[in-house]
Amino acid sequence: MQSTITPVEGSIVKIIMDIDELELEPSLNAALTKISKEVRIPGFRQGKVPRKVLEAKLGRSYIRAEAINEAISGFLGDAIRSNELDVIATQNVNVKSGEESGPIVVEADVEVRPEVNIAGYKGVKVVMPSPDVTDKDVEDQLKRLREQFGELSEVETQIAVDHQVSIDVRAERDGERVPNLDVEDFLYRVGADDFIPGLDDAVIGHVTNDEVTFEVPAPEGSTEGPITCFVTIKKVNELLLPEMTDEWAAEASEFETLAELENSIKEQLKGTKKSRSRSLFRDRALAALIELMDLKELPQALVQQEFDTLLRDFSGRLEAQGIPLEQYLAITGSTSEQLVNQILTDAQNQARVDLVLRALVREEAVAIAPDELEKEIRRYAESAQIAFEEFRDRIVENGQIKTVELEMAKAKALERFLELVEIADEDGNPIGREFLEEHELNSEEELAEGAESGNDGEEDSSRGEADDGV
Repeated sequence: MQSTITPVEGSIVKIIMDIDELELEPSLNAALTKISKEVRIPGFRQGKVPRKVLEAKLGRSYIRAEAINEAISGFLGDAIRSNELDVIATQNVNVKSGEESGPIVVEADVEVRPEVNIAGYKGVKVVMPSPDVTDKDVEDQLKRLREQFGELSEVETQIAVDHQVSIDVRAERDGERVPNLDVEDFLYRVGADDFIPGLDDAVIGHVTNDEVTFEVPAPEGSTEGPITCFVTIKKVNELLLPEMTDEWAAEASEFETLAELENSIKEQLKGTKKSRSRSLFRDRALAALIELMDLKELPQALVQQEFDTLLRDFSGRLEAQGIPLEQYLAITGSTSEQLVNQILTDAQNQARVDLVLRALVREEAVAIAPDELEKEIRRYAESAQIAFEEFRDRIVENGQIKTVELEMAKAKALERFLELVEIADEDGNPIGREFLEEHELNSEEELAEGAESGNDGEEDSSRGEADDGV
């Protein structure tokens, strides 16, 4: 078989395959074997009908058409491999000639993975909070520890942040009660923002025995109406914190003095801030790289591939934990539409990360040495508890070895890129790279997870960056 490639439009290319008639013979034999097992012809057992009888009964053109249909996928795969095409979707496959006899010509339109440009990637600068531990960080941590030993005291004052209020809540949607939001004597810490959206704003400034009504808009994309909440304030409490003394430090920890406790907290915060700063730096560097990408609209086929993978992984995790989807939605307070939209957003981000990392591999001419690849395969084999030779042969046979090599190349390319990125705080002061020490790059999935979409104002709230102080 000979094949030629012709660009069509965008990332679509046309593959023209010229197939010699002799190359179709194995597929003809396979088609005859299959057909002979399916048809009933008097005087012959199924599966034992001679070729000439089948041709006389069904017609040579029918058998040839069956053979061509069965053979096309194999020939197309050979053409894709021989032309080193990175195909993400096949759109149209048509037999142009040879249906009756002679050489066969087949045309196929395929969509290939686009190659993106990331011009200027060597001049990327990332702005992020300082990774250093401040006195306020230590004070905040001490305050959280003191709160564990605090005592509630009822007060007759207007509700403010950090007050703990005892409330009754009743909620309705379209005149119907909402059971999950129907509670009595619920103790809520004002400012926590972890119960009902808008509750904090609704109760602040009120006092005991006040009744408050506020509305919660329906989630974006939901077809349901808003929820009306009715809140009765039954009690307002203030948390009295213990004084910071050596005696309290000894009671609250394994340390005998407050100074020792503060030093321990500071060391722990250093490790925590260092880890969070590494993740934030990586995320913002990737977001900046994605911003350089000259491809603004992702191929739908590429997003669909990522979506299917993420959905399959998500469903597998739920199944492994024995959690039905309906229960998961109830626990998280989300709708199926919101879940699909979130997975779709993650899929789009995964696709962007994949494209820019492939571009980095190309720009940096990253190559994986044979000994590096062997070491990685041995690691996979040990993890799967399979003999190295067997595991290697298996991934070579199914073509996964190229995937392993590519993932290694992307990780190495990203590591080089991160070494080029300048780091500064919000005031423009350079930040040292000490916090990046002992950082190991993991798989592309980990890199994409939580990576910023390219706009700091659109960061995933689940990462809690605003609350981390880093």
